[in-house]
Amino acid sequence: MKGYRSDFDILVIVNESRFAGFEYWDRATDRLNHEPTIGVPVGLIVHSGREVNNALRNAQYFFTDIRKEGILLYEMDDRELAEPGVLTPQQALDVAHEQYTQRFEAALNFLKLAKYSMSDGMLNPAAFLLHQSLEQAYSAVLLVLTNYSPPSHNLKFLRMLAEDRDRRLIDAWPRDQHRHNARFNVLNEAYVKARYSKHYEISEEALKWLMDHTELLHALVRTVCEERLESLEQVAIAER
Repeated sequence: MKGYRSDFDILVIVNESRFAGFEYWDRATDRLNHEPTIGVPVGLIVHSGREVNNALRNAQYFFTDIRKEGILLYEMDDRELAEPGVLTPQQALDVAHEQYTQRFEAALNFLKLAKYSMSDGMLNPAAFLLHQSLEQAYSAVLLVLTNYSPPSHNLKFLRMLAEDRDRRLIDAWPRDQHRHNARFNVLNEAYVKARYSKHYEISEEALKWLMDHTELLHALVRTVCEERLESLEQVAIAER
């Protein structure tokens, strides 16, 4: 589907939060994504046992789904995870609405700032701001659909998680041409390199293309989130 490949999401639970840092898992993620026998993207989601149990008690759907349906791959500690909590329909609606309002507004504002920067010839700052717009948009849809968004600036990872939850989001980013993937990869690097690397470059043509597709993603995110909010509202009304 437009070059999209389904993926594997692997939850890694460590015994201390300091071992959940990106620096510990970057090489493992890279190896998994270059392993020819796997052949599809792999995302590692790493949290401490305490964080996972807190998420379960707070009824974060992402973790409750994994607890119910996930397949155990390897275990060193056989302690049971916490029992999932349950949000009332009104609580679920309130949490999703607050997350959507905050994150999606931020996504729109970052895009406005990116456009202004590009119009003023500041292409690298525009790329960083566009990166932030996408990060906030993906966080918005993940929070509305699952009450969870990983603390990651990796757009490819966030995109992968979001598209797994609603395949309509795939339409925002064609993957069937190398130049399309290359442009997205350049934007993905902008979080660090557009600010700190003297070698980072992005063309105005590529930036304009990325902005156009970011706007398409925003429209899709709005549709997906508002459908979810409407559904939650109907459930909440029925429970009153």
